[in-house]
Amino acid sequence: MRIPSGVTDQYVYFVAVDATDFTTRETGLSSFTVYRSRNGGVATAMTTPTVNETSSANMPGVYELLLDEDMTIDAGDDEQEMVFHITATGMAPVTRAITLFRAKITAGNTLGVESDGDLTKVNTLNGHTAQTGDSFARLGAPAGASVSADIAAVEAQTDDIGVAGAGLTAIPWNAAWDAEVQSEATDALNAYDPPTKAELDSGLAGLNDPTAAAIADQVWDEAKAGHVSAGSFGEEVQAHALTSEVSSLNDLSAADVNAQVDAAFTTQMSDSVAADGTIPTREQALLMISRFLFERSVSSTTVTVTKEDGSTSSMTFTLDDGNNPSSITRSG
Repeated sequence: MRIPSGVTDQYVYFVAVDATDFTTRETGLSSFTVYRSRNGGVATAMTTPTVNETSSANMPGVYELLLDEDMTIDAGDDEQEMVFHITATGMAPVTRAITLFRAKITAGNTLGVESDGDLTKVNTLNGHTAQTGDSFARLGAPAGASVSADIAAVEAQTDDIGVAGAGLTAIPWNAAWDAEVQSEATDALNAYDPPTKAELDSGLAGLNDPTAAAIADQVWDEAKAGHVSAGSFGEEVQAHALTSEVSSLNDLSAADVNAQVDAAFTTQMSDSVAADGTIPTREQALLMISRFLFERSVSSTTVTVTKEDGSTSSMTFTLDDGNNPSSITRSG
């Protein structure tokens, strides 16, 4: 016997015979004990088994067992077998098996199929509320009274989008949307915490129309420590700071300067040797030049330069016929 899963009003019949001769049908039995087992489960006694004697006069020994316990199969299964073992005093034990199955249509109903294999169409709906009018918006009702009128209205709105001077203003804007958009924008700005206009004005005040003097002040007042990273020009300037580069020149004496000048003069005058083969010093050379300019006498073939006191000659230039010096005599 097959019974849909979850149904608890079905009966299964069995015949009770004598426990000794296994032939004589027993009537008027009561106090039945029934054990059940579903899909390999443990044998479990039914709590209150309902067993009726069908008719002792017309159907002696025939009894009915109500199947009303544990009648739902496990999830994922379509069928499960279930067995019942029935005993009573003086009756031979009876065992009945049934099959529980998962119904594919509502229990108690029949799925109709036409001769061509199609399902029978539904002619009558039971247990629903009939529609008596439009309770929802749809094309054709109530705005334009027809689908074509509504489509034309949609096209007109679409055409207005992007038209010069119209833009999105042609779209019917719900005033409530303004509040929603503004609320969302406010939330986003609050989370971002942007500077206010006053804060921007204050921060930019120093940048308005800067003068050359103001820029120079900012540059020269900037801390050096922030501009000497590796590879920067600041690092190079610091590595060759002027104070360290010229420190050796800070303590020059007059003697050092004179020594450097004399050395340079001697190098330049190395080809101007005196009568005794010596090179005149800077002081001697300046003296000879002064004497030549201020203490000289000239004859037709001789130019004589006297000493400072005028007593004797210091240099004598002998001139040729072209008044060019042909010889020079130094007397020291």
